[in-house]
Amino acid sequence: MHEHHDHDNPCGGHSHCHSCGEHQSMSFEEKIDLLLAHWIDHNESHQEDYKKWAAQAKKEGKDEIVELILAAMQQFKEGNNRLRQAKQILEMS
Repeated sequence: MHEHHDHDNPCGGHSHCHSCGEHQSMSFEEKIDLLLAHWIDHNESHQEDYKKWAAQAKKEGKDEIVELILAAMQQFKEGNNRLRQAKQILEMS
């Protein structure tokens, strides 16, 4: 079962836009800043789904699945911390 989730692109459309023609005039710094923010928001948007399904798995007695979902959540948080660090470095340069 898949929860519906719109994967809006960072420029406001409804498909993944990683190099659309509209952004060709943007500098690398502008593009990567936009993408970093998008990736962070995107990853965070899934946290509630993970929590919901971990809780459901717990109710079903699927403790091993719960642990794996929680571990995945932690890895996403760590990944977002790295993306935030990259964004901070970009902003300081």
